[in-house]
Amino acid sequence: MKYFGMKTKGIYLVPFLGGLALSDEKINTRWQDVVISIMGPCFGFLLSLLLVGVYWVTDSPFWAALAVFNAFLNLFNLLPVLPLDGGHILKSVSFSMNSKMGVILCVLAILGGIALSYSLGLTLFGFLLLMGALDIVFEWRQRHHSHLLPLNRYAQMVSTIWYFALVSGLIAIIIGFASTGDTLLSLPLLILGT
Repeated sequence: MKYFGMKTKGIYLVPFLGGLALSDEKINTRWQDVVISIMGPCFGFLLSLLLVGVYWVTDSPFWAALAVFNAFLNLFNLLPVLPLDGGHILKSVSFSMNSKMGVILCVLAILGGIALSYSLGLTLFGFLLLMGALDIVFEWRQRHHSHLLPLNRYAQMVSTIWYFALVSGLIAIIIGFASTGDTLLSLPLLILGT
């Protein structure tokens, strides 16, 4: 928010879900929505990488568990379901597309994500992707009533690549530690696989 000159009214930490920053000012563009929504999970990913580094130096499973738990929380936050950050990102990208082809491409991308989730054994993640897709499709007709300026094609591509790169990085941390055989470290992968 500070990047866009918006004053933060308050930051609230919600246990096991993350943080919520509030402002009296409203966003004006879909790009602001994307950047504000994705920055929390980006910092969470960087924190997970830092914790992985501490784990490599100390070889203490405590740091690995923190890294995996943090990655799991941030991955959950990136699910494309409103009011989570992933829902805001997907809504900003898909509602910036002007044609029916845009929503078709968005739904096809989500279906590809669902197929990939199931092929990786991330059943719960795939199911929640499906719920997010349905939410976006049902709200599609209301997109023209928004005061937010839409993303241009370049911003749509950057937002999409940024989102999928972040999700991939978080999944890599979770899968990487789950393959160690430690029961606690494989718990997030087991949850995503249910």
